[in-house]
Amino acid sequence: MHLKYILINPPALFITVLLINIPLFSQDTTKGVMDVGNITSWIRNDGFHPAVVGVGGIAGSDWNGTFPKGTAGSVYTEGICWGGKVFDGNDKLVRVNGSTYWDGNYPLTRMFRVRSLYYKKYLKDDAANTFLVPDSAVTDSMINMVYEQYQKDWNEWPADKGAPFYDKNKDGKYEPDIDIPGVPGAAQTIWISYDDGNSIYLYGSPPIGLEVQETYWAYDNEEHLDNVIFKNAKIIYRGLSSSATDSHIDSMFIVNFSDINLGSYDDDYIGCDTAINLGYGYNAEPVDEAYKNYFSSVPAIGYTFIHGVAKRTGNPLDSAIIDLKWKKGYRYFNSRPMTVYIAHRTGGDFVDPQGLSYTGTLEFYNFMRGYNGAYPHNYLFMGEDQNQIGGYGTFMLPGDPVTHTGWIDGVTEGPGARRMWMVTGPFNLKLDDTAEVSLALVGGLGLDNINSITALRLNTKYAISAFNTLVNENTSGSEFSYTPPQIAIPTLPDHYVLSQNYPNPFNPTTTIQYDLPKDAFVKLVVYDILGREVKTLVNENKAAGSYKVQFDSSNLPSGVYFCRITFTNSASKLANDNLTKVIKMMVLK
Repeated sequence: MHLKYILINPPALFITVLLINIPLFSQDTTKGVMDVGNITSWIRNDGFHPAVVGVGGIAGSDWNGTFPKGTAGSVYTEGICWGGKVFDGNDKLVRVNGSTYWDGNYPLTRMFRVRSLYYKKYLKDDAANTFLVPDSAVTDSMINMVYEQYQKDWNEWPADKGAPFYDKNKDGKYEPDIDIPGVPGAAQTIWISYDDGNSIYLYGSPPIGLEVQETYWAYDNEEHLDNVIFKNAKIIYRGLSSSATDSHIDSMFIVNFSDINLGSYDDDYIGCDTAINLGYGYNAEPVDEAYKNYFSSVPAIGYTFIHGVAKRTGNPLDSAIIDLKWKKGYRYFNSRPMTVYIAHRTGGDFVDPQGLSYTGTLEFYNFMRGYNGAYPHNYLFMGEDQNQIGGYGTFMLPGDPVTHTGWIDGVTEGPGARRMWMVTGPFNLKLDDTAEVSLALVGGLGLDNINSITALRLNTKYAISAFNTLVNENTSGSEFSYTPPQIAIPTLPDHYVLSQNYPNPFNPTTTIQYDLPKDAFVKLVVYDILGREVKTLVNENKAAGSYKVQFDSSNLPSGVYFCRITFTNSASKLANDNLTKVIKMMVLK
């Protein structure tokens, strides 16, 4: 497969005929929907993501979009937020703003949405998503309105304000009859611009004087990228009319906030995968009330932080991604894109920041720093096994629900409403400095609710690869194409197997691996040489897959021990599966 689009402009004759047949009205330009792939998301021109999709009669089924497209939804709302210590003479040092359940922003432009080959498409599906009606209710007028708005946005694309475009003749200016608006190579792009002028209406702090530009883009007809919407957020520190020339922001953070709502809101879990900077949600049960009419399983959804904020160093050996290009003389502030992950869970030990109150600003800013409570107090969060955590590098729920290892959701709190704060920072800004981050909203649908996490991780790796290809080709100015990477797709084991532990002999820990080709109830027990039970390592239902378990013999004497596994699965003839039931282990101290 190739991510390759014919970068040509709509024929003049076609557009002339089209406009003659378009009614004299247009669609709402304050908000738009990303819908070219298998995942949809609504964006307003002030950065707010409204929950406009729902299924009647199902509690908690209001969503910002759907995944897979046309079924149920996975996110209630999301948004870019920020906070920092602002030195500009105002007595409110700490300031926070952005979009959560409401926003404190003021739009600077209308919504702009373009699609590279819209004039060659039959936009019935686009019209259905835009006007939130089933395909059967789409009218010719609706379709014409979508065509008309695409053409209008193509002609009026705000490249002079910072919106990206493919400069075909390399003359540095946007010409609608020559150039292609939007992210080069993408099938669909949305661009918005707003400021923080209404900051007081979110968490009670005065504005900083920021301009924010957000770009969303997506691809179609790609097996894995169909499940992805990319997002770039650029924050420019313009300052206020009262700001002195030496005004600056210290210890600033950018946050991707999201309220995960996979189908029904009351049966969700969340977690993070630090290896790919991913925060994600998944269903606690194999069946969800909203999704059961579409699939036998429930999808997973997540966001990956692709890159963080860079600063200018002037060193030609440094490089970072700026404006979707590699630029020399820049270096990232932090060693990784996602520096803090805060998970809000029903019944957890902290609550949402107080809205419309400056206390909410101090609470939200503390979340960004990795602490609980209100700034400047460094209250810690309750971590795994009652260990307290906090500060830079705080990652809540970083375990693996697929292998059921590490700190995962559902152990101390039951399923329910879930929210995530994915943070990058800290960094500093002076007047006219720019902070830029890129993320991706990614969905995954597997064989069941847990296998959907595996599908989500795979799609996330493809999203990161495609982003890197875009940046490399945007930097070189070459024609845009994408060859999917050779990413190993996990396969299920062929047999029920208990492998020999390693290392062996060991002191004090060893790893035991077992494989399940199908779901089964697993009991894994260690015995001493006299047959006495030493420790039960596993005693629960497990999904098909390969698992590794750690065994610690710190409190045991040297000697021979046995590990025995039993599988219970009435649908499989275990005796014919070449099962190794018992292994011998040696503790040597």
